[in-house]
Amino acid sequence: MAAPRHWQDPSSAVAGLAILVSPWLAGYAMVQPAVANAVIVGACLVVAAIAAAVIGRPWVECGIVGLGAWMLAAPFVLSFADAASIRVALGMGLLVLLLGAAALAAEWRARARTRATAPASAAR
Repeated sequence: MAAPRHWQDPSSAVAGLAILVSPWLAGYAMVQPAVANAVIVGACLVVAAIAAAVIGRPWVECGIVGLGAWMLAAPFVLSFADAASIRVALGMGLLVLLLGAAALAAEWRARARTRATAPASAAR
């Protein structure tokens, strides 16, 4: 069975790239905890989004949701000092969380449809 494809996966990859370069685009490249967080989370998000598009497993989408949740928590956990870094982390974190949750919901719906249309003998 081919893995379901979701529009959220390439969108998450683009969001990951945006997070990755955000310290230099938004002007907070001197705030070390925020830069390190953006680079690490951005790179992980790009990899996770590609993995989600290729293998289409729910646990990968859960990872994307987790990265979005971390982006929401990071300004408080890592004590970001710059307003721009806080705005970017909260905004992108919310976006990534919503994209991941939507992809996860679509994955569950696709799997439920597959189970519902499968012959009874295949369910055993």
